[in-house]
Amino acid sequence: MFKTRFDIVHKGCWGSEISKEFPGLSFSAVDCHWTKGNVVHILKVSGDESQFNKVITYLKKRKEVISAEVLSKDDLLFMRVLTEGHKKRKQFSDMFFENGCFPVVPIRFEGGFEKWTLGTSKRKNLTTVYNELKKYHSISIKEITEGKITTALTQKQREAMMYANHFGYFDWPRKKTATEIAKLINVPKTVFLSHLRKAENKILKSFLEKE
Repeated sequence: MFKTRFDIVHKGCWGSEISKEFPGLSFSAVDCHWTKGNVVHILKVSGDESQFNKVITYLKKRKEVISAEVLSKDDLLFMRVLTEGHKKRKQFSDMFFENGCFPVVPIRFEGGFEKWTLGTSKRKNLTTVYNELKKYHSISIKEITEGKITTALTQKQREAMMYANHFGYFDWPRKKTATEIAKLINVPKTVFLSHLRKAENKILKSFLEKE
């Protein structure tokens, strides 16, 4: 698998601008997908909790944001943000998927950039995406690295691991339980746990085989 990170300035989008508006907070997102031509992110916010309500208000006032729903708010803020898709050209996230690229870690919003770490089976896929994106956006690409995939997770298993990590399931003390995460992402708990346990089992076996 080939992997790299794109740092993209997405003008007019909250993803590039929210980190400049709230420089003391950390922003990341998972679950970027399309809903009737629009895009959904599950946004995680950490840092000064007194700023959370300002973040909520900021997103709700953004003209490109259709809805900004609070999923939970305690020491972390989780939101489901529905953003209007671009009418005249493809979103760059759409370009990733069409060219065989996929996120391998949550998207980060830092310093005015959307930071996408992508994986793909062919190096040329990353080059194709970069050349297409730079026509419309200010973008930099980090060093392309190649690594062997020792544990073949399915798409659903990989998503379950990303959700679990994103919502603090592996933290101690645990930030969110499996029940809470399943509710946040709107899937049955048994389904979420099934994918998560299978992923954990594969990773553990792969690790032990190396010892």
